[in-house]
Amino acid sequence: MNAFFIGIGGMGMSGLARILHCEGFKVAGSDRNLDGDYCRRLQELGVRIYPQDGKGPELFMQQCGLQASEFKIVKSTAVENQVPDVQTAEKLGVEQIMRSDLLAMMFNAKKGIAIGGTAGKTTTTGLVAWILKHAGREPSCAVGGIMAGLDTNAFMGEGPHFVIEADESDGSIVKYRPWISVVTNISRDHKTLDELKQLFATFFDNTDDTGMRLVCADDQHAMSLAEMCHGRVSTYGLKAQADFRATDVRIDTDTAEFSVDGVRFSVRMPGEHNVLNALAAIATARTCGLSLEEIAAALHAFPGMKRRFEKVGMVNGVTVIDDFAHNPAEIAAAVQAARKASTRRFIVYQPHGFGPTSFTRDDLIEVFSNLKENEFLFLDDIFYGGGTVSRDITSEEIVKTVRQRFKNAFYTGSRDEIVARISAEAESGDMVLVMGARDINVICRQILDRLPARQKCAA
Repeated sequence: MNAFFIGIGGMGMSGLARILHCEGFKVAGSDRNLDGDYCRRLQELGVRIYPQDGKGPELFMQQCGLQASEFKIVKSTAVENQVPDVQTAEKLGVEQIMRSDLLAMMFNAKKGIAIGGTAGKTTTTGLVAWILKHAGREPSCAVGGIMAGLDTNAFMGEGPHFVIEADESDGSIVKYRPWISVVTNISRDHKTLDELKQLFATFFDNTDDTGMRLVCADDQHAMSLAEMCHGRVSTYGLKAQADFRATDVRIDTDTAEFSVDGVRFSVRMPGEHNVLNALAAIATARTCGLSLEEIAAALHAFPGMKRRFEKVGMVNGVTVIDDFAHNPAEIAAAVQAARKASTRRFIVYQPHGFGPTSFTRDDLIEVFSNLKENEFLFLDDIFYGGGTVSRDITSEEIVKTVRQRFKNAFYTGSRDEIVARISAEAESGDMVLVMGARDINVICRQILDRLPARQKCAA
């Protein structure tokens, strides 16, 4: 299918654009940020990317010799009708489809493995795809992050399986017809708990009875799906009743080790949450017919996901970590992992959009208010992605509320000041944990660059 993607620089959009391009179709797109990492990756493949000014669709048609009936406009729920390229598509009479519909068409044509949940689904999806590829099964994959060892977020393989990260935020998760469905956990994010449970229950009901429905036994909300859906549900976790259980768990600064049915596993990802992610991947791979020994070898070789507790560097004994965490559950898991590997923690967070931040405000405040005395929180301004969303909440207001219970919370209104303060105060044994789904991670390298300068001044 020839396609023009509006917002092609997004993770999900760029992945599908890459797959279609590599399959030989004519592909182009537009984006507000032409310098973004995903735009750069696509441009290196030869994909044309235009400014989002309404001219792109017509230029695409002219340069590729296409008629309006010979390609489709692909957009996501984040793209509003006021976007110039949408208006141009309507004028030209080009059919518009949602990103989730395109992914569902690709996914449902294969033996699909869909990973859902509030937190951990990106890492788990990457793990499953890596294991299958390592074992020679040549899966297809679309995931919301870059797999470090493969340096991509999407690819089409010749094997029968298609592994995807299934998004519940826009309700599109119910479009998929999986052979294996996984729910890692459920907590408030874009929707209420009741709404999420109903979505995930439908997701499970849409799963083929010859495959598997899998939930984390350690998450009570996910476990409630066993009573809500109509098919059998398998479980994984640390609890004794889990069908796939990890025992003899050992977690240190950089790795996690555990055993499953007498086979020892080691992953280069710290934190109990990553033990659970690995367990979900093990259960999925076993259902695909792989032995525990094959899976253990693949997990040992897994290099991790970009921006998932990724170590950017260490200077003067100060470690800087980049993490994509952007909801309360993910933030709490990242902080917990950081506590096992540092003396003190400087925590930086960029809230992810005004709508999601407003919806999860109380949960964010609760997570931040329970930080410890040896932790220091800095909130960046809320990311604004454009459009007509109401901007009725601020990071400064969140910090003021958090400071009623946790005094080490700061709003500076300046990234430069955040960098200056952390680089001046961090000491050997400390960790800087930078979290957020957008561009806050640019300060990671800035902090590392400032640390040697501080050492010279002190000398």
